[in-house]
Amino acid sequence: MAAAIRTAPLCWGQHHHVLRYLHAPEASRHEAHITTSYPLPEGCTTAHVRAALNHLVRRHEGLRTVYDLYARPWPRQLVQRFAPLPLIEADTADDPVRTVRELYQAPFDLAREWPLRACAVTSGGRLLRLHLVFNHLAFDDVALDRLSGELDALLAARVAGRPVSLPPVVHQPVDLARREEATDPGKALAHWRRTVRELPADVYARRRTRPAAPDAAHSAALTTPALLGAARDIAARAGMWPSAVHVAAFAVTLAAYTGERRIAHRIYTSQREAGGSASVMTCQSYPTPVLLDLTDDPPFGEVLRRAAERIETSIAHAHVPFDQVEEAVARESARRGQRMRVVSELNFLDNRPRSCGTRRDRLTWNPAPADWARAGSDLYFRVYEWSDGITLALQALDEVMDREAAGRFLRGYATLLHTHRDGTAGLRVSRAAGLPAFPPPPARRLVRIGTDLVDLDATEAALREHEAVTAARVTAGRDGRREHHEDGEHREDREDREDREGPVLTAEVTAGRPVTAAELRTHLLGAVHDHPAARCPAVFRTTITATATGGVPAPPPPSAPPSAAAAERALTAAVAEANGLDPDRVDPGAGYAAAGGRVLRLPRVLAALAEQGWTGVSPRRLNSARPLRTLARRMRPTTTENSGSAR
Repeated sequence: MAAAIRTAPLCWGQHHHVLRYLHAPEASRHEAHITTSYPLPEGCTTAHVRAALNHLVRRHEGLRTVYDLYARPWPRQLVQRFAPLPLIEADTADDPVRTVRELYQAPFDLAREWPLRACAVTSGGRLLRLHLVFNHLAFDDVALDRLSGELDALLAARVAGRPVSLPPVVHQPVDLARREEATDPGKALAHWRRTVRELPADVYARRRTRPAAPDAAHSAALTTPALLGAARDIAARAGMWPSAVHVAAFAVTLAAYTGERRIAHRIYTSQREAGGSASVMTCQSYPTPVLLDLTDDPPFGEVLRRAAERIETSIAHAHVPFDQVEEAVARESARRGQRMRVVSELNFLDNRPRSCGTRRDRLTWNPAPADWARAGSDLYFRVYEWSDGITLALQALDEVMDREAAGRFLRGYATLLHTHRDGTAGLRVSRAAGLPAFPPPPARRLVRIGTDLVDLDATEAALREHEAVTAARVTAGRDGRREHHEDGEHREDREDREDREGPVLTAEVTAGRPVTAAELRTHLLGAVHDHPAARCPAVFRTTITATATGGVPAPPPPSAPPSAAAAERALTAAVAEANGLDPDRVDPGAGYAAAGGRVLRLPRVLAALAEQGWTGVSPRRLNSARPLRTLARRMRPTTTENSGSAR
């Protein structure tokens, strides 16, 4: 690695894309790359392009930055000295399509590679096109627009043979990171932690199924010229930005599909305004959690008002380190004993002055987005606003939405906005829910615990996966209010929680050996991730079956095998080493965040495990409520030739 001339921690806006990059399999990481076929002025040559790109690399430190994810105490960005940017040339006589595809699909080596790749497509030495590939870690839409404008100016000047004067770069990403390092985000983080406590665990609880095939997903886009006028008319009449109209429409359509009225999702939000760093060329956006409460069946105009309010609140509190929001979600999952799955994302993208390219409505089905499906989202909904139309682009996991429902979602969304264009409809959510004509969800044994729907059958199935459990029955009610909770929770604590969250979940368990509530809870905190809407009961009542001989209860199990015990020790030691914790105080019955782990240090945890000769734990599984003990059971020793540092 070349020596760094400036260094700082990561910018807060980069945290989301670092984690998303780590969570995706290496072969799928290009899903987060940004690629464009860049327009060129008449008379532009490869030499002009090379000179312009090098001008930008010299000017912007972010274009010559690498990232050390193993640095202590936190990952760092390292600015390197200027060097010419590699420009690949692909002639049409060869296979430029393959060259560009390989350039796009190859994962960025964050520790060694700058975040921009360039390929000039030529024919007999004549320049035809310029393809650029960006690492999302270093760019968002604002940064790309600015870079594009500067590249336009530089190329035009080179072709005309005249000098060009660009405004000075006032602040570089390292400057922003150093300022953030000295900033206390406590007030904004408190807002997001309160928000996380209010979120329902899974709005798709009525619909989600265990996937029939890994990574099954659907992708479709509806382009409609008329929707642009409808959205603008609604926004103008309400005195709001069009983005608020789309947040409201998304919430109502999602409510129609899920059957829920507390709609939680995420919206991509810029930190530039809240952070006072609008001009810095780096990624400063991430998906903030949003909750729209529609339980009072409001008319669409009121939903719109609430949506605008949520957008303003998100922007006002956006300047926070994203990793700490993710840690709050993991800790809240552990507190509830239910997986929190709030990973449906909405993004509003302004593509003006470009055209949508059609005069009629056009529904297009795209290839299944398998790489996106491996990145950790449930649904991604993008609204592209063109100069003459709108495109609604939807990607959804099959486990939450099948192909037919995806088509209904797009058409129903458009119908909702057309219905409210003239301001006379004012449909309440209950009536608007009928516009997409979704079929009803399948019947399930669901109960509501606080804000969450819980599937009793799924919870029983998760319990039965414990090796000692032979039968399980889970019920919800108020009986057992005064019984002592077996894992030590006091009666008054349980009563307080019952008053706040409603019914108590109780498990009647039959086991072939003595098993404690703590053991069952540890098992369930891992198992609920594989059983949609399953939840860890608050109360366990256990009956031990008699053996076939003499009616004597079965003895307790032997101690864990040496390999399992060694894996657990290795994992807790790695978590402690990476996070500066006392190994004896890392609770293997807790999840990574609850045990004191920080998600930005996950690469160091995996490196420490590799140095000890262990593999089998992924960043995504660590970044959850799964107990460390459960994760350790998936670990396996590496062979001598494969062991060593993960760096």
